[in-house]
Amino acid sequence: MNEQVLSRFEFEEEFKEKLVELVLYKNVSAEQTARKYGLPNTTILINWINNYKRKLEKGAVTLVPMEKPGTKDVTALKKRIKDLEKALEKANVLIYGLNFMIDHAEKENKIAIRKKRGTKQ
Repeated sequence: MNEQVLSRFEFEEEFKEKLVELVLYKNVSAEQTARKYGLPNTTILINWINNYKRKLEKGAVTLVPMEKPGTKDVTALKKRIKDLEKALEKANVLIYGLNFMIDHAEKENKIAIRKKRGTKQ
């Protein structure tokens, strides 16, 4: 019985991503999106959004491109710039952390990990 109930609420990843993009990037409310696409409640959609944001923080997902590059909606462009600046900041922090880990590993193990310029392939 429980398996039948749970299987009703399984959704494809593409469907989840589409709804998350509607809410995050198209400024459609979570309530409207959940109602329009027949979700039982908005909690499911909010969980998908939170999971997507966690993936964004880890760098597992990139921001979707804007549909109309020549858009004249100033507020949408400003929001997009802020989103891109946040993504760039997180990427820079990730790069800094990875470089620090490589430096530390090279010091500790006394092994050159980075590829040197001019080495033969």
